[in-house]
This record gives sequence, structure tokens and C-alpha cells, in this order.
Amino acid sequence: MIFLKKSKSYLLIILALTIKSNGNSLAADGATIPVTVGTSKNTDVYVAGYSNNGKSNYIPTYWKNGKPIYLTDGNRQGKATAIVVIGNDVYVAGQVDIPGHSIATYWKNGVAVNLAIGNFRASATGIAVVGKDVYVSGNESSKNGLLVAMYWKNGIPNRLSDENHYEPTNAIAVSGNDVYVAGFEQDMHNLRSSVAKYWKNGKAIILSPRDKEAFASSIAVVGNDVYVAGQQTGKFSYTVKYWKNGKEINLSDIEGTGACSRAIAVVGNDVYVTGAENGSDYNLVPTYWKNGKKIILSSEARKRNGYAEAIAVLNGNVYIAGEENNGHCDVAKYWKNGNAIYLGDGTHNSAAYAIAVVRRSFPGINKKP
Repeated sequence: MIFLKKSKSYLLIILALTIKSNGNSLAADGATIPVTVGTSKNTDVYVAGYSNNGKSNYIPTYWKNGKPIYLTDGNRQGKATAIVVIGNDVYVAGQVDIPGHSIATYWKNGVAVNLAIGNFRASATGIAVVGKDVYVSGNESSKNGLLVAMYWKNGIPNRLSDENHYEPTNAIAVSGNDVYVAGFEQDMHNLRSSVAKYWKNGKAIILSPRDKEAFASSIAVVGNDVYVAGQQTGKFSYTVKYWKNGKEINLSDIEGTGACSRAIAVVGNDVYVTGAENGSDYNLVPTYWKNGKKIILSSEARKRNGYAEAIAVLNGNVYIAGEENNGHCDVAKYWKNGNAIYLGDGTHNSAAYAIAVVRRSFPGINKKP
């Protein structure tokens, strides 16, 4: 995907984390988590991605407060791309690689549920849990090698596109009875032509003109408002933007040298978008925008690429998951209010694609009277 890092396909990008104006935390693209907002010292931070256990690379992993939990035994590689935490249950979506293809998968408390098992590649890109229902967005390759937009509800597949275009998904949100999936459509006869889009209950809504190259990376639904983050070609390269109910708002400099988006969060009247923007040395720097104001997160040398992949906002604290290259490998980390907490060991590749922050439960304290 043009300027994106080699170690991670754009198709596996992530997730949008949203917080509704009523204070409920939303994780992994739209599943409401009833959280009583507490102080930061009473929170648990969950980050999903991949890591190395000292023996195998690219193990689907999530970290709870910095401690890694491996989702495979290491004999099968893969990635975790989205996470939801509800009560004591941890849901993680991603993929497991096997020879020749990959399996779209989600895990509930470490137990794998395979969503697509066939002769072609399939991956999961987002997850939402509403009541007893589990929604997972993803992609499944067709016989002719094109990616078909998908979502699964309780394991039942729902196709969003045909096999005539290349149409990956990147995120899912569920609001009431409505299911929203963000992605893009690419013309295989013109790889420089793609449109940002999302589907509402299976109906496609186009966001960008067809004479531009654009992608939708994440989605958030707050009340009747639909927010979609993405990127689109500008005068020289990509610009970061989001669409609110179809109206575009530019974030990065349209005259700049390039940028990409990853996730969107909406908290009251504040809109956060994460991603990366090229610095003066043309390397991508982890960045997020709050109401259009750019905040740079980079803690490594500016000549090394990094990405802000996902965001959670709780009790005024901003948590952003991502990774940066340390000159030797990519290192998973998250930032709390701009301060970096390292998750990877710094000697093997690791990445963080999703984050969920919830109030910690204390016996006898958080129970209802």
C-alpha cells in the first residue's frame, strides 16, 4: 500500500475506538462497555497486536497492563487487530496463518473461534460485542484473488461486496440494530483509483470522488452521527481527513508530503484521529489530531517510521497504541498522555494495533448495592 510499512499490510489495519457523549467507553469499533469512570490508577489497559515469545515471530498477542498473553502456541503465526473488554471477558479479533492461507479468527478469553476456513486467505479487522452478539469485520479472498468485504455475526458470514472489485474492510461499529463497516473499493484495472466507503446494514455509502485515491480506515457512530476516518490523495501525497455524515474535514496539510490515518474517537464535542505524518526527513511519525490540532507522539529518532494505530479516551486521559522502529526492529508501545510505555522487547518485531481501557474491578467495591 504505497508508503505504508512493509511489515504490516494496510488491509490489516485497524480499529476505531469511540467514547459516546454519555461517558460509556466503546472499544473495538462500537461495542458499548458500561464503564464507571474512575481515576487512572484504577484502570486496566489492554493492547492487541503481535509479538515474539523468544522462539517464534508474529504471535497474536494482547497485553494486559504490559504483561503479554499469547493467543497461539507459537507454532502458528498471526496478528491480533482489535480488542473488546466487557466485564471479565476479553474478545480479540485477528488472523492465524497456516501454510498457503490465513484463518479469520476471534478469541474469547483465549479460546479461538474460527470464522472462515477454506482454501483462501481470510482475516478479521474489527470486533464489536453487543449483549450476547459478537460482530466481526473482515475480508475473504475469492477464487480470482480479490478481497471480498465481510462481517460475521455470531459466526454467520455476511458478504458486503461481490467478487468484481478489491474491497477490504478495516473496522466495524454497531449502534442499536444497525451495523456499520468501513473500508474501501479499488479498481483492479487502475490501482491508483480507490474510493473510501462504508456499509450500513449492507448498503454501500461512497465518501470520496472516484478521481482520487482514498481509503476509510475506521468508523465511529455517536447518536445519529457517523464519523469515518481515512486518507485521500492531495496535491503531492496523502492527506488525513474524516467525514462526518459524509462531509469531509481535512486534518493534515493538503500541500504536505504525506500522511495516513488509523483510528477515530469521538468524546463529547471532541474528535480524535490517529495516524502518522511525514516529517521533514520523509519518515512517518506517530501523530494524532484533536479537533484538527496536530500532536506528535514520536519518542524515537525522527528518521525511523512509527504509527499511532488506535485510541481510547477515559477520564480525560488519552491512550494511544502503536509502534515505532528503534533502528533494529518495530516495537509495540502505547502512549498515555504522550508518555510512552514499551510493550515489545526491542530486539524482535512487535506491533500494537488496538487498545481498550476499562476501570479495574475491585471485589465488594464495584458491585451494585
